[in-house]
Amino acid sequence: MNDIAKNFKDRFVASLPQLPADLDLHLDEFVLFDVESLPTRLAREDSSLLAAQGLPRDAAPFLSFYAYSQPEIESWVHIFGLSDSYFPIGHNGSGDVIAIDVDSRHVILFNHDSYNQSVFINSSLVQFAESLCIYQEHLNKEAMANCLDAIAIIDARAVDLGSMWQVEVSSELADES
Repeated sequence: MNDIAKNFKDRFVASLPQLPADLDLHLDEFVLFDVESLPTRLAREDSSLLAAQGLPRDAAPFLSFYAYSQPEIESWVHIFGLSDSYFPIGHNGSGDVIAIDVDSRHVILFNHDSYNQSVFINSSLVQFAESLCIYQEHLNKEAMANCLDAIAIIDARAVDLGSMWQVEVSSELADES
């Protein structure tokens, strides 16, 4: 596992906003995935990240992650018409499924408002984890104007027009205006 994957949880937790001691929103809770429930075709680095570090239960921008049971995965696959090459790992605030394409390693969102059109997020799970940290760090520093440049350094495709990060950062910048 590379350094990004090894330090993901610590970096993500450090990027969270400081809250009063008596207010625990559980923002530092992580979902760990059982190695036995992960697809055998999933890249070793991705399996290691999900099992050892996990994903935050909730993360900006309005993302939630969950280690689905096999029946839940089958339900998501059926409802969204996903092929068996997609492994669901969570959803956004609108209920759109976030999944890993086990063949390409891409992290994808399926937009249910657009007939489950796939929306590119990141080229790999490790780059997705890094992008979550970058987004949260820029959000807390109120430096969103530089966020896409920072994400582009680790994954140039993640900032293409129509990608999730491009849309979310643009939306955040519009809200700041």
